[in-house]
Amino acid sequence: MALEDQKIRADTSLIQSNGIDVSKKKPKVKYPKHVFLIVGNEFCERFSYYGMRTVLVLYARNFLQFDEDTSTVVFHAFTFLAYFFPLVGGIIADSYWGKYKTILYLSLLYVLGHVVKTIAAIPYIPSNAAHITLSVFGLLFIAVGTGGIKPCVSSFGGDQFHPSQERYISQFFAMFYFSINAGALLSKFVTPMFRADMDCYPGMSGHLYDECYAMAFGIPGLLMLVALVFFVAGTKYYTNVPLKGSVFWKFCKCVYSALSNKWKSRNSEHPKEKHWVDYAQASDVMKQDTKYVLRILLLFTPLPFFWALFDQQGSRWTFQALHLDGYWGKMLIKPDQMDVVNPLLIITLIPVCEFGFYPLLRFFKINFGPLRRMTAGLLLAGLSFILTAILQFNIDSGITPLPAADQFSVRVINMAPCDVTMMSSNVHFDSLTVKATEVSGTKELFLSVGDPLTFSFATCAGNGNVINRTVTGRGEMIDVMIFGTEGQSVAESVIQTKRLENGMATVRFLNADEGKEYSVMSVGEKLSAPPGIRSDPLEVPKGLSLFMVTDNITNLQVLNGSYEAKPAGVYTIVLEGGNFYQLTDINPNTINIAWMIPQYLVLTIGEVFLSITGLEFSYTQAPPSMKAVVSSFWLLTVAFGNLIVLVIAEVSLIERQAHEFILFAALIFVAAVIFIFLAKRYKVVKENEFVKDNSDTSDEAKLNEETNGETRQSNSTEI
Repeated sequence: MALEDQKIRADTSLIQSNGIDVSKKKPKVKYPKHVFLIVGNEFCERFSYYGMRTVLVLYARNFLQFDEDTSTVVFHAFTFLAYFFPLVGGIIADSYWGKYKTILYLSLLYVLGHVVKTIAAIPYIPSNAAHITLSVFGLLFIAVGTGGIKPCVSSFGGDQFHPSQERYISQFFAMFYFSINAGALLSKFVTPMFRADMDCYPGMSGHLYDECYAMAFGIPGLLMLVALVFFVAGTKYYTNVPLKGSVFWKFCKCVYSALSNKWKSRNSEHPKEKHWVDYAQASDVMKQDTKYVLRILLLFTPLPFFWALFDQQGSRWTFQALHLDGYWGKMLIKPDQMDVVNPLLIITLIPVCEFGFYPLLRFFKINFGPLRRMTAGLLLAGLSFILTAILQFNIDSGITPLPAADQFSVRVINMAPCDVTMMSSNVHFDSLTVKATEVSGTKELFLSVGDPLTFSFATCAGNGNVINRTVTGRGEMIDVMIFGTEGQSVAESVIQTKRLENGMATVRFLNADEGKEYSVMSVGEKLSAPPGIRSDPLEVPKGLSLFMVTDNITNLQVLNGSYEAKPAGVYTIVLEGGNFYQLTDINPNTINIAWMIPQYLVLTIGEVFLSITGLEFSYTQAPPSMKAVVSSFWLLTVAFGNLIVLVIAEVSLIERQAHEFILFAALIFVAAVIFIFLAKRYKVVKENEFVKDNSDTSDEAKLNEETNGETRQSNSTEI
């Protein structure tokens, strides 16, 4: 989301760089109405990109069956590529294809990527390997497409205006970036609904059919096709600027020749240059401008850590939201919908800072310049992750521990009319007494698969009547229910450990009346409950629900009752002798999702301080011929920030998620210290200090314009 005054200053620089004094004469030029097609294209493309990315991490986890670390790697690998390929797209557009062909060709690849990605999400494909392979190619095509057109679309829109149409250019960019934010906001809110709320496969069961990812990817893909149609529709009206070569490529050549010549001359007797860049085979102006850029890049080195934290809103924070109560009153906020909070806060905080906070500081003559703002942004990002870690510690304290694949656990439910004392070779179960109508506290006591639990107990009848039992499992939590008139019957059943992620809870009924066949009616569903056997699972809403139990033999109603469920909880209702007992098998989500807002707020304030200020600062500090180069490196800081997360998630050295959040907070605090050190050594450059090279003035308008486009594009997509 771009700052309006930043945009106006940048557009004014664009006009002035052409050497045109629009104050003297403003020729009447028609408004290029075809730019509305470019605006529509951008709205649809942003809807497409953000809609797909919003559900990506849950798709990797729930559909492809990756663990959370691998799903995080997939998300950040995709984001890394999406912010690396703008560099490639800019070079192609400047040196080979031009902006129009670059946008057209890469948009076709973009659409193809969506088609492949949607096919990958169709559950009828028989092989999970096929799902994964198609997903990889689809995401790669999308990353190349969205990244490649990123530096081109906005600047191509600017190409459609005459330099004298300064006011119209400002209006265009206002519309352009409104369309970006509108598309992003709408898609982040709507796409999770396609994923979770649509029943695309009625009558089908299994993890492939639980959610409708084909629709969640297909609708954004359709929007990208519409974006392409919008763009192609204006083909005959577009103004195309001739190719003039990539300044980024020239910059790289200057740096390469400087390093190469410096190395070759290390043993030479010729006089040494004052600066290693002076060894380059380039003009003096190019060398000087390269030095300016390198100073900025040195200042940029800690910034990837900010983006490493920032982009976890779409991965780790989404997983955190899964363990929270998503209800705000009666409205359910889905975990991936929380990603909407950041842009909503941005559109609120930007005017607050620009027209309230910053002027207030200036009024009281408090120095809060660009470098101090960026430092504050880094520190606030670290603070947001401390808040995230605190919330995660609270979540962890309420999570039910689950056995590993080589473990199992046993919970004893005593529905006999007397207390039961167990005898076992296992010290935890030997002499364990379970009172009547109570359960043992052994559910979270994990036993080894290689050491089955053997136990015995005396029935209520006494007289040496002993029941012997051996229980084992693999990665399971097992209920052993003792029931019958004398406790002579034993039934085993496996506790369901999978929690629902749609705001609902799971309830199963367990019949402890020996010889009775029951039917249970609840929330409009009828379930069968034979003696000693758990019923099928029932999805129930948050709050109080009623149920009715009927004897299948007599058709008489034997029990009316109610139970209270909380989101994601798993419950067992034990039916016995006209009474019922509610057991919590898996703890529900008890912390409200609104507790994530403080971490979003702090991180978003940090984003306003660092991202927007950093873009403007780097723009003003870059020489006119290098503004596009600096913009490209700014996008690369986003890419490398995602690479940091990718590496840490892939290594998986930290078991607890809260500890990983603390690690990221520590890393960015170190980055902030380094930034402070670099900022103190940085000498701010004034605009009139830059050396002008008359031979390059013909390129400056294009360069500035591309910088405006790339800079605003980065700002909008990340802010």
